[in-house]
Amino acid sequence: MRNYEIVFLVHPDQSDQTSSIISKLEKSVNDSGGNVHRSENIGNRKLAYPIQDQFKASYGLLNIECNQETIDEIKSSFKFNDSIIRNLILSVNKVHKDTSALLTQTKEDNEKDTYQEAREAANKAVEQEEAKEENE
Repeated sequence: MRNYEIVFLVHPDQSDQTSSIISKLEKSVNDSGGNVHRSENIGNRKLAYPIQDQFKASYGLLNIECNQETIDEIKSSFKFNDSIIRNLILSVNKVHKDTSALLTQTKEDNEKDTYQEAREAANKAVEQEEAKEENE
């Protein structure tokens, strides 16, 4: 059996299906006698370029160990699932079990976004106060 890394992008309108897709893939791998080493629902992220007129997508990541028949089954399921807008299946040399850089970066981005939102809200409040003072 070989090790594979699978990344797929789910249409943002159907991003709630990402977890169910991951669980179906895990079940498929486990039923075929393979192992799932890592599975992550990374969540919504901005795309580098628009895909099907979408600027965001929900990311899913799996690191698995399985046979070729299972990979063929996964590829065909991706082909016939309209909610998946892109997928990539790579053969890798070693098993990856630790948290991915994408998930780590997403957590940092969420903290950064919260900080930026708070800062913008504070700036708006200051601007409103200055506008009131000018009007008086």
